Amino acid sequence: MKRAAGTLLICELTNRILLVKRSDTVGSFENTWATVGGGIDHLEKPLDAAKRELWEETKIESDNIDFVFFEKQNLSNTDYYFFIGWVDEEVGCDLNDENTDWGWFDIDNLPDPLIPTLYTSLQRIFT
Repeated sequence: MKRAAGTLLICELTNRILLVKRSDTVGSFENTWATVGGGIDHLEKPLDAAKRELWEETKIESDNIDFVFFEKQNLSNTDYYFFIGWVDEEVGCDLNDENTDWGWFDIDNLPDPLIPTLYTSLQRIFT
């Protein structure tokens, strides 16, 4: 089974979430809005992978982010370690080629389509 990790950033000031739109070249869930994340390298811990992926995909540094483990999901035969990252303010992204767009969104005004399971995860986080 493959392993992956990712982070949903939530801004404490605005209560909005950061989502990225996956490109059509990533190989899974193309052109969907998702959390930032990706594969876990050999011997890498899930949180370290989530922080690395956040930097690689957005150039957001994890130093001032409070990470909390949310849950482990199974997506397409991949164990996905889902973290929530709390930030003080909404920060901008410098995307790599894995994503084509990004934005901070209110929970009741989400972009479409979302990656599978994200909507139900968001309901559990925000209710």
